[in-house]
Amino acid sequence: MDRSSYKIFSPGAIAGLTLSNRLVRSGTWDPSIHNSRQMSEAVLDLYRQVALGGVGLIISGGFPVYRERFPEEEPGLPPRLYADMRIDGLERLPEAVHQARPDCKIIAQLEPGYMESGPSPVVTVFSKDPVRPMTAAEIETLVGCFVTAIMDMQSAGFDGVQLHAAHGGLLSRFLSPLYNQREDAYGGTVEKRVHILRQIATRARQQVGDFPILIKMNGTDDMEGGVDIHNFPALADAVVRAGVDAVEISGSTWDCLFRPEEELGFRPVPAPESHTRIQNPEQQSYYLSYAEQVRLPVPVILVGGNRDIERMEAILQAGRVDFMALCRPLIREPGLPARWKAGLGSKTPECTSCNSCIYALIVHPGQPEPGLVSCICKTDKKMHARAQRWIASWVKKERQAQ
Repeated sequence: MDRSSYKIFSPGAIAGLTLSNRLVRSGTWDPSIHNSRQMSEAVLDLYRQVALGGVGLIISGGFPVYRERFPEEEPGLPPRLYADMRIDGLERLPEAVHQARPDCKIIAQLEPGYMESGPSPVVTVFSKDPVRPMTAAEIETLVGCFVTAIMDMQSAGFDGVQLHAAHGGLLSRFLSPLYNQREDAYGGTVEKRVHILRQIATRARQQVGDFPILIKMNGTDDMEGGVDIHNFPALADAVVRAGVDAVEISGSTWDCLFRPEEELGFRPVPAPESHTRIQNPEQQSYYLSYAEQVRLPVPVILVGGNRDIERMEAILQAGRVDFMALCRPLIREPGLPARWKAGLGSKTPECTSCNSCIYALIVHPGQPEPGLVSCICKTDKKMHARAQRWIASWVKKERQAQ
């Protein structure tokens, strides 16, 4: 069945960026880049495969712009700024994608790196002591690092940037009423919680003009008192007014994994935004209900369990979502979009959303290159079995550790 006439394969636009279709490869962690601080040929080949596979837009794995001292490092070290962490050969990545397929665009995802501090001194399930609140001066430095990184990504040849403000990372915590309990310019009301994003976008615009700036944010923290389906619309409106050009809706924080499945409504395994056991269509596209709550003047990108091309097309036709994003299916099957468009094979991907790829990245990097994201479910059955045991026991072991 030829699907070339489907809306999902029609052109779309984000700000001034024209995309050949409405399929997005969502940001996928690339630890091998950051372990070596170099853009390796293996990583470039991976991105070339995804570009040739037919997506309209690739969002890179997150590039850290600022991070604090790792616990194992010498005490007293100052934070690492973007200039300290810039990847050698960064410009080779957009060049490789554009050469592989000129009509495929690539956006660089930006995020803070390792952080022990946060917006407020809250206690999380992963910390016995309250998180150290960032000072206004530290926030100012962080904002400056984001602006520097956005300028650098434009110079390197990327087609835009995405601010990663989801999954309980630092920007996500600034947006959340659970984690942000500040009483200064950066917390309190919705507008104040969004202030850090407004500063980043406003200052960046002065340097990069209409260069596309997107955001990935939570529709839900899956935590009582956090972002949820009721307060998300007002938060999304405020984020758009802060100056972003598109919103990718995701959800969850790692803290939620300590809640039981009966409360969450999904199996609590790493990573919480990547649900497992989603073979039935009604279990897929699991952040759709959050997208349906908003009316935004910018494009909406939906990620999370998008597995069935016919269901994805129906979602787009309904008009509440503009782009559909995939992650795990493209790890297993980079050529999935082209296969779907040609009407070949199943309407679902080979990927079963088992999350073994997450084990490979976090616990046992090295398949097939150090830290290179890959589908061990397909290539290494023994490691896949170990991964599934790790996934099944992760919550119990973490609870015991705490």
